[in-house]
Amino acid sequence: MKHKLLLLSITLGSFSPAVFAQTKQEQAMKRMIDSLKMEGLSTFAMRYPQLRQGFFATDLIGKGHVKSEFKGKDLYEGDMSITRIRSNFSVPISQWGKNAVIGTIGYQQQQFRTTNITSYNPQFSNEDIDITKRTVSLSASFTRSDSIFNKQVFYSAGIAGVTDEASSIKRLNYLATVTVPLKRNATSALTVGLVVIIDPSSVAPVVPIVSYWHKFKTQDLELFVDMPSRVALRKQLSKKAWTSIGTELGGGLLFFDLDQPSLPRNNIYTSLEFRSGATFEYLLTKKLIFGVNGGVFTSAASRMFEKNDKPNDYFFKAKTGSVPYISFSVSFLPFLKKL
Repeated sequence: MKHKLLLLSITLGSFSPAVFAQTKQEQAMKRMIDSLKMEGLSTFAMRYPQLRQGFFATDLIGKGHVKSEFKGKDLYEGDMSITRIRSNFSVPISQWGKNAVIGTIGYQQQQFRTTNITSYNPQFSNEDIDITKRTVSLSASFTRSDSIFNKQVFYSAGIAGVTDEASSIKRLNYLATVTVPLKRNATSALTVGLVVIIDPSSVAPVVPIVSYWHKFKTQDLELFVDMPSRVALRKQLSKKAWTSIGTELGGGLLFFDLDQPSLPRNNIYTSLEFRSGATFEYLLTKKLIFGVNGGVFTSAASRMFEKNDKPNDYFFKAKTGSVPYISFSVSFLPFLKKL
């Protein structure tokens, strides 16, 4: 028996170093693969800001002439400027196989300053207006990658809540997307898809999306056409710096509780905006980017309506001309592996 134990001990001892070496090699290989994946994702997120882990931004929107209407009649006009503070951060919740669940939290504060007011309604004052509104958004999304007829397909479904108070969620919306990459090589890529939006304040329930990327052979230039959100031309200045010029589509949602007998109590204010200008970004550290963006800000449509109504059933509308703006931001490249 002692001889058998001795033989077994010798056998295990002879194999242990090889086993341990193999385990360490596998662990090192896994770390290298994970590192390469994160490096590739970081490179991708430099080109597509919406894929970054999070950001903090301050927008200074210049003073422009605003004219408003109440139930189809002129209400007031004046000069308005806007200051915004925005932040957003995504956290991986779970991942298994080709599936993932990601949570996102966002915060936005807006300050509207209106001066030199001319009122066209006796009940509306000529005094300057200074309003600050805050909103918090919480969302969770499920994503899955699959294939159909040898074509890769990405599915996503999510729920988002928006509020301006701690006790309840004031607005819920649901979103689902299907995207299919049609082309991908060293110099160009094309992806198409559909977005389904379940939200009473949405302009359209279904929106087609097209994403096209092309890298030119000279000047280190890249073209991005991500419809309907942006069109941009990007140039790499150095390993850590790049600049771009283009137009982006955006918007916002705010809550107004009006304490007047003739008006609805709970209301929603939405805006549709275009930003056209130039952006400069610099990689401060391996995962931290500083950015400056400036140009022309245009508000295409700003409306207020009762929370259960459609946007077209608005009772208040404001129109602002094009004004200059500048924005400063700090953003984070993905650093959580599951994201």
